[in-house]
Amino acid sequence: MYRLLLCLVMVLLAATPAWAAEAGQVSVPLQGDQPRGDEARQAALRQGLETVITRLTGRDRVAELPGVAEALADPRRWLSRYSYEAGEPPRLSALFDDRALTRYLADHGAPVWGGSQPPVLVWLVTEGTGRGDLVTGGDPLARRLEQVAERRGLSLVLPEGDQRDRDTVTVADVRGRFDGPVLQASRRYDTAWVATAVLYDGAASTLNWRLLHDGEAVAGERARADGTDAALDDFIAALSDQMAERYAVGGDEPESTAPDTAGGDILLRDDRVITVRGVDTLGAWHRLYQELADLGPVRKVALRVVSDDRVQFELAFSGDRAELARLVASLDAVRDCGDPTAPPLTYCLR
Repeated sequence: MYRLLLCLVMVLLAATPAWAAEAGQVSVPLQGDQPRGDEARQAALRQGLETVITRLTGRDRVAELPGVAEALADPRRWLSRYSYEAGEPPRLSALFDDRALTRYLADHGAPVWGGSQPPVLVWLVTEGTGRGDLVTGGDPLARRLEQVAERRGLSLVLPEGDQRDRDTVTVADVRGRFDGPVLQASRRYDTAWVATAVLYDGAASTLNWRLLHDGEAVAGERARADGTDAALDDFIAALSDQMAERYAVGGDEPESTAPDTAGGDILLRDDRVITVRGVDTLGAWHRLYQELADLGPVRKVALRVVSDDRVQFELAFSGDRAELARLVASLDAVRDCGDPTAPPLTYCLR
């Protein structure tokens, strides 16, 4: 029975895990006199692929990242499918293989988002007439923020602006940098990252923003821009850069390799090995493997040891052990065992 279970697990490890398509899905306007011609299609595919790379890295100037120029030279290499959408102008809808692209970028040393990134709650005040207005979900400016954040791969949350919020925080609190009421109102949104910003419109737009983590200010700037749209673009770009510095994982080159269970190559380094206790069913093995394989910087997952209810996996991973520990700890499938005597990177199945 044990051998049968192990064989079934090995089959599952060789299978391709599920991968979310949202990051690889883009819609790009077609330009030129012949919008459905080959030249317009190729330009749209390149633009779409660049957008996907921006989402995967959190960086705006992706052309400067290692491996990106080569990837952009042949967009069809990453293309899963495309179709045309009617409209003025017509658009090209494309789905790129973001999983293969993520691992390609990591292999070449480009930073990529490491697993699930935490959302940023944004308290934005626009200084119009009177005392200003708070931008909440559903506002036109909120939609603009969401569109830019989506392009950058940033997870954004906007306040409801309902009576519960109004009872706790005011526009004057955001504008005056009174963090107590802002942080109290932020608790309901369950995020450690909170940004406050004030937008001043005039001959030129000025946006004064700060980013707080667990109540402490970690970044901020007073920036001028040519209009509201440009100011919001720059604001989201700055937030995305801040998050990417903390949650994007840089690629590294394999130091030594050996065959894995699927016949490829895998890193042989102890700081790439994780141990999970409590894995005693086939369903648990499958779930754990899929969650590990779906972590963006993880290029391969290979079974190393099976013993009773304990399993070890080797990971070909772009990043150091601290980054790997943070990624694995974010998975739904595992939890900290609470055992101080356990070896590093040891977890228990939830």
